[in-house]
Amino acid sequence: MDIPGEFFELLDPTGRVLQQSRNVTGPIDLKGISPAVSQPAFGLADMANSGSMRIALIPFQQATGPRVLAVAIPTLGTNRVLDSFGRVALLLFPVSLLLTAGISALYVGKSLAPITALTQHAALMAKRVTNREGFWTPLPVSSPHDELGRLAETFNHLLQGVDSAVRQLRQFVTDASHELRTPLAVLHGETELQLSKPRSAEEYRKTLCVLDDEFKKLTRIVEGLFTLSMADAGQLHLACEPLYINEVLEEACALAALRARTKNISIVRDLREETAYSGDEAFLHQLFLIFLDNAIKYSPHDTQVRVSLEQRSGAIRVRFADQGMGISSQHLPFIFERFYRAAPSSSGEAQSGGLGLAIAQAVARAHSGTIECESTLGAGSTFTLVLPVTPAAEGVPEGTPKQKLILS
Repeated sequence: MDIPGEFFELLDPTGRVLQQSRNVTGPIDLKGISPAVSQPAFGLADMANSGSMRIALIPFQQATGPRVLAVAIPTLGTNRVLDSFGRVALLLFPVSLLLTAGISALYVGKSLAPITALTQHAALMAKRVTNREGFWTPLPVSSPHDELGRLAETFNHLLQGVDSAVRQLRQFVTDASHELRTPLAVLHGETELQLSKPRSAEEYRKTLCVLDDEFKKLTRIVEGLFTLSMADAGQLHLACEPLYINEVLEEACALAALRARTKNISIVRDLREETAYSGDEAFLHQLFLIFLDNAIKYSPHDTQVRVSLEQRSGAIRVRFADQGMGISSQHLPFIFERFYRAAPSSSGEAQSGGLGLAIAQAVARAHSGTIECESTLGAGSTFTLVLPVTPAAEGVPEGTPKQKLILS
């Protein structure tokens, strides 16, 4: 047999060569592989002038005894392929690393670009946090449908709320300082005037009356701020008890009638129906006085303020209607804000703490109620307090001492 690239030998179990192909130029070194095998065996061998070879030993039985057929092929081609592959891999490995690093840097840079923009924008807003005009501007949203886009939108909502709260706080501090400065200036001026030279007893009495009025204004402002701060913190605790709303309204109207008479304003009441309710009588009394005081304050002389009470559709409705100057549509959405006044600041009747309706709204919400307002400029306003019907306890005790909170 003379097959190019293939070599054959016939061996006995001792390794002695019995026959071999013509192309075998020298003995095949089995490199320790024993020819006495009972199953086909594979390994590496060497042959002179041919180098390393892969060899297979196949046992079989002949008439004269067991024999082993050795079939060998050179590994030169395989080695060349492996060497070529190794050289190519050695060359491609650093190239692939560089290419992978470049693509990764490009992709990561593109992916992190929105985060970088968000960071720079946030840093810019942090520098402008002391700006009176506000520090919030929307964060850029490159893609609103991915995670970064949703994160940016969430931060936009958060920062918008923070900016609104900061603006309200600044405005609140400014307005509160302005409201407190006026009575304090009056107190300071009157005190200096009285101390400048000796005065008569009558002059001292008049000055003390002025000081008392200013102290009352300061007290109303401070108590109003305290009530609102408790409401903001969710700590406006109500001392709920069974009562009749019509009786609380009667008492509030009786107190307001004293001031109404100074302007010849009549308070027309429609409180014939007894309405049982469970609530905080002191806060309700304060709430009714706020509406009555505002109605009288912003109504001209010789007019009427109508107060009505009705219970229908599972709700108690208390209505205060005046014939005053009214509120324009542009001011109507803001009348419940603190220190906001729809009336001109030059109006003498408008000089008050500016907290009344804000307190009224806080008290109404504490009772799970709402306040509705309808107003026509030049014709008057109607405020309606809507309270949910509560299971009031039977037998509201009569003659029980009632706390009065008069604050406008």
